[in-house]
Amino acid sequence: MILSMKLSRVLRANVPVGDFMKHYKIITTALLVCFLCTGCAAKITADISSYGDTPITISGLTDKEFTVTPNDLAKLRCVQLSASGKTAKAGNVSAVGPLLDTFLAKYGKKLTDFKVIRFIARDQYTISLTGEYLTNYKIVMSLCAGKNPLAKNMQPMRLFIPGAESSYWIYAVVRIEFIPA
Repeated sequence: MILSMKLSRVLRANVPVGDFMKHYKIITTALLVCFLCTGCAAKITADISSYGDTPITISGLTDKEFTVTPNDLAKLRCVQLSASGKTAKAGNVSAVGPLLDTFLAKYGKKLTDFKVIRFIARDQYTISLTGEYLTNYKIVMSLCAGKNPLAKNMQPMRLFIPGAESSYWIYAVVRIEFIPA
């Protein structure tokens, strides 16, 4: 719309095409920056109401232990990433939720502030992220599977790390422990 209005003004006013192109580039760049900064964040569209208030305990991030819920996490800037596991059991995953570093930024922290981040599932299955996992991978705190809520056995949160072994894609996360570097 803006572009067509500019073009018609250029044609009616005999504005040199070079001037039009200069304005066109500025407008295009501004729109692209706006889109990249605000327009491409994924939204939680799945109905997570059945587990949205389930507490996830956070330890070691602040002076005191506290809890967050999937509803709290859904308010953060979210992404949608997909990957296929190397086994049929892992399958294809489409994860929507905030990146772990987005969550940490809310508390003034970053991944490199920690030597270990431990995720503990409801059944006590535990994975620990260290080294390259904290520097080379995008770590999604997945709250839903694309447009669908997480399966009951995966609620309230699934950890998803595209490119990593699917054994790190722990689900039913109920506790996260941060061990400082």
